[in-house]
Amino acid sequence: MSDTCELCQRAALEPIYKPEKSTRGLTVYLCSVCGLLQSLPRIDRAARAPAAVSAGADWGNVRYGKGFRTQIAVEALRRHRDFASDFALLDVGSNRGSFARAFLTAAPNAHLIAVEPDERVAANCAGLPRTQLIGERIENVALETGRFDAIHSCHTIEHLIHPASTLADHHRVLKDGGILVLDAPNTALLASDDIVEEWFIDKHLYHFSETTLTRMLEASGFTILERPDAKDRSNLFFVAKKNGKAPSNSGVNLDEVEYARNLIATYVANRARNLAALTAVATELLSLAPRRVAIWGAGRLFDSLVTHGKFDASSLAILVDKHLKAHVGERHGCTLTGPEDLASAKPGVVVVMSRDFAGEIAQEVNTLTPGAEIILYTDLMSRARAAA
Repeated sequence: MSDTCELCQRAALEPIYKPEKSTRGLTVYLCSVCGLLQSLPRIDRAARAPAAVSAGADWGNVRYGKGFRTQIAVEALRRHRDFASDFALLDVGSNRGSFARAFLTAAPNAHLIAVEPDERVAANCAGLPRTQLIGERIENVALETGRFDAIHSCHTIEHLIHPASTLADHHRVLKDGGILVLDAPNTALLASDDIVEEWFIDKHLYHFSETTLTRMLEASGFTILERPDAKDRSNLFFVAKKNGKAPSNSGVNLDEVEYARNLIATYVANRARNLAALTAVATELLSLAPRRVAIWGAGRLFDSLVTHGKFDASSLAILVDKHLKAHVGERHGCTLTGPEDLASAKPGVVVVMSRDFAGEIAQEVNTLTPGAEIILYTDLMSRARAAA
């Protein structure tokens, strides 16, 4: 393997995992010096494919998840900057403009440069007040040194061919003491007891733990102000401040190497066990069909249930997904509907197929259909595994 590690720059990458259904032929490598997980070959762009709500590595192009992270980013910026002042912000990977709109409303004197290469969603930022839209990849954008008071980058760094170089450029374009709000997927989710979906998707070339992303930030000349919430297994949310140090390489961390190696082994074992248990989950749901079963959540967990558990989706009374239905019309032959249709469907059972939003969805189900039994995905998996 001739490629070098993006974090420590050593030629010490060893193959450790082959993702399921990778359309790019990716392999996940572990750096045996610093512990950073990274996928090769480093293909950061390919012919655009239709939206795929797949549980495999080919998942992608739906592009609606960043909207869930808007409020946490706006509030973080508010803790470190005066929103009444006139300041300049760079929004990296503006996506559908959820953050841009919320930020511009909260900071009435701020100016924003939105960078988004995907023309299918970039138009959402066109015409926003006090905003310049650049339809290009961040690596190809030449910005003035010391121009920005803050940078917001949400679930973008993992897509880049050279994230360390981009962070070093963020350091360059920030003013002294400027703030970086950075959000990325968290490898901690790999240790989840109930994981069924392929976590290593084709569009993600780097897979960060809190340790490896902290080290990359520090090596890029940033001081960490806020660390990720230890309870959040899905996201790594950092607030960092530009310091006066020049970017440098990171060194050896054999503890992180061992951690990453054990994490992958746990993921492979748990996922194989859970995929085998999905057949029992499907059997339980089919036994409930006479009570009219609704599923809320048509994303990757649902896809796993159908593709691996062989669940007959036609047995459902209704399939609900509040957000996905705006982008995808049907899943496995079922028309997607919104929560507003739940009460009229009169389900006796509502299955919540979500991890991060299970509590929030259950509350909404209780309001919309107070008599329905609510079953959580995590409980279904626990019963299926116990019965195996």
